[in-house]
Amino acid sequence: MNGLKAAAALAAALLAARAGAQAPVSENEGIAQFYSYRVADRAAFEAGYRAHLGWHARNGDPLIWYAWTVQTGPRRGLFVDATAGTSFSALDRRVKPAEDGADFRRTAASHAVAVDVETWELWAGVSTATPLEDKRPSAIVDVFRIDVAPGDTAAFERAMTALATPRGQAGVQLSWYRRLRGGDGPAYFAMLARENWAGLGAAGGTFAAMLARAYGASEGEVDKVLGEVSGLSVESWTYEPRLSLIPGAPLAL
Repeated sequence: MNGLKAAAALAAALLAARAGAQAPVSENEGIAQFYSYRVADRAAFEAGYRAHLGWHARNGDPLIWYAWTVQTGPRRGLFVDATAGTSFSALDRRVKPAEDGADFRRTAASHAVAVDVETWELWAGVSTATPLEDKRPSAIVDVFRIDVAPGDTAAFERAMTALATPRGQAGVQLSWYRRLRGGDGPAYFAMLARENWAGLGAAGGTFAAMLARAYGASEGEVDKVLGEVSGLSVESWTYEPRLSLIPGAPLAL
């Protein structure tokens, strides 16, 4: 919606151009872009941001816009918004991007500082649920960031794919993403969707226990995945329905 989004649109265009030079394939509709902001005046920002979402609604923006507040970790307090379940070409066809940016600057930009933008790709093959793509956001998401050394990504994906082979999953809603742009080095994100603290207990609590429970995996299989991981961190985000816009649905009061 602002300058970060314009830069992200350019990155998406470059990636799409590269893809277009290769053999034709079905377009990936599992693209997500996440934008983070440090908010100076929360009340003023929320009022301005809601006004800006109104611009998107009036102009028929087909993209989903979710919003969260980071509740734990070094980035606690950051505002995160994202669009998910989209494609690179859809990002290139954004509704009136110049007017979008101007409206964001007029309504909300002065109350926050842009921090980063990241482009993610849904890793559907190992995901047990896709609530963002299905327009069913949960009240809370635990966002696990899994860092992998550049030379170990293939081994990590093989181990994770083997672990995730369907075998009677236990209802743990886990969405996986590969990071395509933003940040340092290769990273994957596992988002645990839950409604309350009981949901964390039901999922297993720790990352290792969560993998075992979500996929019915053995300790050895989990250890094989974790053996390819160079770093692991987690944040909890709370969903902000009043600052989110799902096409076809009114803004929440």
